[in-house]
Amino acid sequence: MSAVTTNNYKATFILDLRESEDDAAKVLADIKDVFGDIGAEVSESEDLGIRDFSRAADQRYKQGHYLEFYFSGPGSVPATLKEKLRLDKRVNRIFVESL
Repeated sequence: MSAVTTNNYKATFILDLRESEDDAAKVLADIKDVFGDIGAEVSESEDLGIRDFSRAADQRYKQGHYLEFYFSGPGSVPATLKEKLRLDKRVNRIFVESL
């Protein structure tokens, strides 16, 4: 019987809250729930605040709200996370890196 290996990851989210009534704290809580649903364990999360983009693709959208999560889970977690949040209009970008 093989054991499932657990990997450590860091995920950075860029939020687009222009058309949403939710604040960053609500989105942070919702994303933590998604992590729990897909079998990942969040060890740390941080609200990095609003930051300007170094190169804005859209001149009307020059800054975003950044959230950062450190989590662990099986190797399928990053792809599953991106798929779960793909249709969420509040999440503009997701960057996941292995630690």
